[in-house]
Amino acid sequence: MKVEMKNRETCGQLSSTNAREISFNWDIPFPVMTSTNPAQKHPPAGDLTRFPGNPVLKPIKEHPWESRYVLNAATLALEGKIYLVYRAYGEDEISRLGMAVSQDGFNFTERLDKPIFEPDGSCDSHGCEDPRLTLLGDQIYMTYTAWDGKVAQIALASISSKDFRSYRWDTWQRHGLFIPGLPDKDAALFPEEFNGRLAMVHRINPNIWITFSPRVNCPWPNAGHMIVAKPSLGMLWDSKKIGAGAQPIKTKYGWLLITHGVDHNQVYRLGVMLLDLADPSELIYRSPNFILEPVTQYEIGGDDKSWVPNVVFTCGAVARDSGKKILDASDELIVYYGGADSVINIATATVGEIIPEKIRSSITSIQ
Repeated sequence: MKVEMKNRETCGQLSSTNAREISFNWDIPFPVMTSTNPAQKHPPAGDLTRFPGNPVLKPIKEHPWESRYVLNAATLALEGKIYLVYRAYGEDEISRLGMAVSQDGFNFTERLDKPIFEPDGSCDSHGCEDPRLTLLGDQIYMTYTAWDGKVAQIALASISSKDFRSYRWDTWQRHGLFIPGLPDKDAALFPEEFNGRLAMVHRINPNIWITFSPRVNCPWPNAGHMIVAKPSLGMLWDSKKIGAGAQPIKTKYGWLLITHGVDHNQVYRLGVMLLDLADPSELIYRSPNFILEPVTQYEIGGDDKSWVPNVVFTCGAVARDSGKKILDASDELIVYYGGADSVINIATATVGEIIPEKIRSSITSIQ
């Protein structure tokens, strides 16, 4: 898959200062699909179960780049190992990405002492945040939030699977900004194409959007962006804003998204959605309830060791049986999430536990 390369000095794209001076004409349709799939009419999802060994990763005081907080980890299963790429915040108050490795997904026996990815241009000069990883062919694509101190934007980078497993971090390719100058976050690529097009979910506040492109390059096409889901009405747990969490996971019933929702008290909780396998712009299911909320001290925070109180937030999940390409109801998910934006934790559930049987039985699943 060919990717056009841009100027490395500005994250492969225009600097955010210059980008904000450019007018972008968007062709955005506004029939919102949630109008025909109201979450209030859907049966509730089951809860995630916390791993008793939480937190699984904490800051390391001896590493200045990750001495204060670690959070919001992407994850990928490759050749029998689980790789966790996490956001780290250190003494200079700039976010970088670190990595830890596990054989079983729960116990991390290897943790690198240096970042694997860090700011390299004006658009991410204040941090590389909240990564999501997707394997497409033999390439690993990473979406992340590029923070320049003023505007949070989506950026895209890639590395070959071989180089990633060999820790050759000098081979990262930076493809630039998704749409320069557009405030945007929470992006994740799907791991396969749809009629020759790539798909990405992202969050233009306060909605979850989806967009398609025939190529992996930046800027992304500015036409064809659609809203998948809006915040709930009233004062519910996801009534202020919603966004993608973990990367899309393929199940027999649809593309599973562990999402996040924010209420008007600024509490972050996790929910779940299901998108159509053939057309992921079609919302099949949206949990009316949250499946995880801040309860423990490492999620509630509020002390001098935590950053942002009342937060659970995920950027990655994997199947416990990492060899399966399409998950069934009995398959267990391992969800990695940040607590109070300060430590990294794990929660688990089977596909059948978080996608109600009524929804699963109504879908003609693939064999």
